[in-house]
Amino acid sequence: MADDTATGNAPAQPSIKAWWSWRLAYNLIVISLAMVLYGYDNAFTSPLVSLPLFVAKYQSVKNKGLTAFTADELDLLICVPLIGAVLGAVAGVPLQRWLGRRKTMMLAYAAACVPGSFLQLFAPNMGALVVGRFWNGVGISVLTSVVPLFLAELVPAHVRGRTTGLATAGSGASSVVATVVVWATSKLADKRQYQIPLAIQAALAAFLLILSWLLTESPSWLVSKGRLEDARSTLVKLRGNENVEYELQSIASVLVAAAEADAAKSVVRFKEILTRKNWARTFMASSYLPASQVGGQTLVVTYSTVLFVQAGVSNVFLMTILVFLLQFVGNSVGPYLADRLGRRILALGGIGLLVILDFSAGGLACAGLTSKPQLLGLAALSCIFAFVNAASFQCLAFILPTEIPDPTLREPTMTWALFWSYATAIITTFATPQIMNSDAPETARRTLEEIDDMYRSGIPPRKWGRKPRTEGNVEMALRVKDIADTEHGE
Repeated sequence: MADDTATGNAPAQPSIKAWWSWRLAYNLIVISLAMVLYGYDNAFTSPLVSLPLFVAKYQSVKNKGLTAFTADELDLLICVPLIGAVLGAVAGVPLQRWLGRRKTMMLAYAAACVPGSFLQLFAPNMGALVVGRFWNGVGISVLTSVVPLFLAELVPAHVRGRTTGLATAGSGASSVVATVVVWATSKLADKRQYQIPLAIQAALAAFLLILSWLLTESPSWLVSKGRLEDARSTLVKLRGNENVEYELQSIASVLVAAAEADAAKSVVRFKEILTRKNWARTFMASSYLPASQVGGQTLVVTYSTVLFVQAGVSNVFLMTILVFLLQFVGNSVGPYLADRLGRRILALGGIGLLVILDFSAGGLACAGLTSKPQLLGLAALSCIFAFVNAASFQCLAFILPTEIPDPTLREPTMTWALFWSYATAIITTFATPQIMNSDAPETARRTLEEIDDMYRSGIPPRKWGRKPRTEGNVEMALRVKDIADTEHGE
């Protein structure tokens, strides 16, 4: 192959239409379906934690009788799995380099997603449920780190955006399914109300594990291990023809040198994404996922049902379904726009619209959401945000980490992007229920001195009421507090 190039007899570039086969179609579908678990888990969590029987089953003993989880309980159910996701993202780099894309996916299903999902399904209490969600989160994160790279390595450059977009489309489709399932089961009056959605998630993980047995390994990974003949054989199977030398040479010209380098260098390879040579590429490739989290995605998607309930919107579940349906449409349209318009135009247009939507939603919130038009406006903005965010930021967030990094640093760059995505998600999902918590104090018509006195008095903020307490009540509470503090100190 190298001699042909040197003598001017390099392999001819095949037609751009000579890349499709039924084996390739199977691989693309099954790989992208892995993101179904990611989308399903993200989508069904919000309506699930609002189901009355689910709340009654898993809320702590001291909160029995409440109709909703407390902010601390929501943090356990939503934030702890994100910590597992961080660990899964970090584990994805060595696993992919050691086992390859296909076996890493199978390991994630068998060792994390399947057992974690079944533990959730049969969890007897909150502790077991949280452990199951943490366990499942590790596996889903490993899959998320593999899927975009795997898809991008199976197709030519001119369809890479649309192909990688299958991951977000699969995630969006499962989001709609998950929301519809929970909405349908919410009408049941027994434990099936929450067990059916959990059972579907467990069954999906087991089914996808079986389908993954028939996947074909990535040609790029095989070349990186020096297995050129295996890579050639794989490309012939995927393309359905023998004209693969040009593509194989293109892959090999970039990866063979790295594969033949000193093995010890691969141990510290992760650090190279932050060197002066690579940091600009790393920043650009990894910035879209965390930016999407802090831009409002968490509030609109993860807490959409809770937000609509607290805002008093009627037909809450139908509105949640609409949000995820529009997100799916955005996930489907975005990759096509990325290939047709280009990444840059899509990014600039998307961020401009999202800024406008964020300021509009913030303006409605500052107005107090006291009228029906304001509530309807918030619901409409949430729907539009879901579409625009999915068509721009979510789409590019999984495409750019497969294209921008140095080819030998794709795995660590994808992990870096996922790490900061989950880190920002943990912060925003922890803060959101606290912000939405009913313990917020009423400070209207109170002086700063009085507010300080109220906190010192030990009176729970949720009991302050709209009218200031009398000075006598505050002074009495402060006196009791001071006496208690003095006795405790002695």
